[in-house]
Amino acid sequence: MSSVLKILPLAGLLALAGCGFRPLYGGGQAGTAVVSQLDEIDVGLLPDRQGQLLRQALEAELQRAGAPSFYRYHLAVDYGWNVQIVGVQPDSSNTRNRYIATAQWTLTPEGDRSRIIARGSTQAMDAIDNIDNQNFAGTLDQGVLRHRFAKRLARQITQQLAVYFRNHPDRG
Repeated sequence: MSSVLKILPLAGLLALAGCGFRPLYGGGQAGTAVVSQLDEIDVGLLPDRQGQLLRQALEAELQRAGAPSFYRYHLAVDYGWNVQIVGVQPDSSNTRNRYIATAQWTLTPEGDRSRIIARGSTQAMDAIDNIDNQNFAGTLDQGVLRHRFAKRLARQITQQLAVYFRNHPDRG
């Protein structure tokens, strides 16, 4: 039985290799090129506190080696979020809110922002329970939610950009 358990992970890795699985940021020349291209993206300014959190999360995801000496690309992001009341009591008070954050992004060359290289959109969803007379807890939950949204949207945008650069190594 133990020999079967030793062979099973190896079989799984071979199956992944056989289906064409490649890590986006992984080793090899293509992975290094993707990382260097992601590092050369300048994230545009975003309004309000949520925009600041999203911009910081994007910079942390994209510029893993620190700020580059120059930027080749500019990333413009338009984002928003809305609330859906999910749990409603007989007295019409709500007990649970669902939040949906969306972001549309556009990648352009740094010198020519009228020429679009790539664009995409992403979405994240989360929820908060509303507890009666717990305003401080609700405020804390909102702050945590904003940070989670920023990280999720940034991670998804980074993955979409990495896929683009992996599939189009000669563009940009």
